[in-house]
Amino acid sequence: MVVIRKFELSHLNTNCYLVTKNNSGILIDAGENPTEIIYYVKDRGIELKAILATHGHFDHVLGVPELKKHLGEVIFYLHENDEPSVKNDPRTSHISVDGYVKEGEMEFDGIRVKVIETPGHTLGSVTYLIENNLFTGDTLFNESIGRYDLGGDKALLKKSLKRLMELDDLLTVYPGHGFLTTLGYEKLHNPFLNGEIDW
Repeated sequence: MVVIRKFELSHLNTNCYLVTKNNSGILIDAGENPTEIIYYVKDRGIELKAILATHGHFDHVLGVPELKKHLGEVIFYLHENDEPSVKNDPRTSHISVDGYVKEGEMEFDGIRVKVIETPGHTLGSVTYLIENNLFTGDTLFNESIGRYDLGGDKALLKKSLKRLMELDDLLTVYPGHGFLTTLGYEKLHNPFLNGEIDW
């Protein structure tokens, strides 16, 4: 069973999640100034295998260079559809993408990750399913959803949310900002999903 540690970074309160099993770990999203993560990983002797971005917006990737500097050449993964947004943003244009995520499964030293393509907030947004934990980035929040006017697409976001709603109600949702929730709770109480808001 994996262990999940949440770090809230930068003035935008970006949620970054360290997922560990034994002494190995992966980081989902890398916010700005990840000093707390670096100390935590080093202090516990965790070998960070990879950084997996849910999407390419600056507040989810700015910490990549510093993490690599202090923790070794950790592989940074992103969906290829979001690489242009990283390269075209002057805040992140210096960041190199080492590998691409796509629909399917990945494994990092026993940590099995299912990649679900969920475009809409951005064209390359993805959701990661690890055991009973769903890392939704800025696609789905507690009682809200991500914006689609920052390089995204409304119709795609609706399709992606519909796809997520077909998953198990008991999955714990780890969003890119805000509070943890469950999929079952969101189906009942999220106004964008239960029909209260016509968007």
